[in-house]
Parts: sequence; structure tokens; C-alpha cells
Amino acid sequence: MRFKIAQEELQKRSKNIKTGAFFAGILVIFIAYNNSQYPEQYNDVLFWSIMGFIILTNLIGYYRYHRYLRMVKEHWIEVHPKQLQFHTKGEVTELNTDDIAALNFYHKKGILQHIQIKLKNNRGVRLEGYKEINTLAQLLSEQVPKAHISGNI
Repeated sequence: MRFKIAQEELQKRSKNIKTGAFFAGILVIFIAYNNSQYPEQYNDVLFWSIMGFIILTNLIGYYRYHRYLRMVKEHWIEVHPKQLQFHTKGEVTELNTDDIAALNFYHKKGILQHIQIKLKNNRGVRLEGYKEINTLAQLLSEQVPKAHISGNI
């Protein structure tokens, strides 16, 4: 069974980018206004350093968001016996379920939000935003010893 990123997750991320840009715009307007009204307190060095920081952080966020969108188009997860496969842009990465040290389910208001996989080599994998995440959680929990599972599905 294939698990792809849900459209709702993409819409949520898009909304977050737009909200961040909106608040950054308000901050820019506030600082520009105060710079013109009180130039001794809001000097040009402060003005341009804050402007540069706001613009740079928004550009980085926008770039990361578009990179995420490009990768998500060709990404899905498949659960096989004793194996979890991540397909991204024609590449397949396999995770042996025997390498899972802990499987954690995180809920918000009773709804499964994401799955955290901790591997025996102390690395982690976070699965969130997938369609039918409850089915994915069920399939994973069937392949991992119950002692390694924390939280309910």
C-alpha cells in the first residue's frame, strides 16, 4: 500500500508561508514607520539589519517550501513485510523494521498527528502529513515488538 502526503498538509504549509510573509510585512511597515518618525531611536543600521534579516529568513523559508513541494510530488512510502520503503524522485531508501528501537505515536485532540521512529543507531525518522496515517501506524505497529511502541494508534 502506498502512502502519499495529503493535500491538507500541503495547504497547511502554504498557509503558514503566507501567514509568515504577512507578519513579516507588518513588521517591515512598523519599523519603516518608526524609522521615519524617530530616526534617533530607530537608526539606519538597525533599520537595514532588521530588514535584511526579515527578507533573508522569508526567502530561505520560501526556498525550502518550494524544494519540499518539488520532492513531495514524487514521494511515497510503502510498507512491506519487515521493511519500510521511501520512494523519492526515482530513488528508493529501505528501512528494515528490525532496526527500529522505538515507535512513538503523537496525538493532538485525539487525532494521530505524526509517527516518530527511533532507530537503533540513535537516528530518527518523523512521518507526518501522510494520507491514511492511521493505517500506516497500524501496519508499522504490527511489525515492531510491542515493547518498542509508545502511545496508541
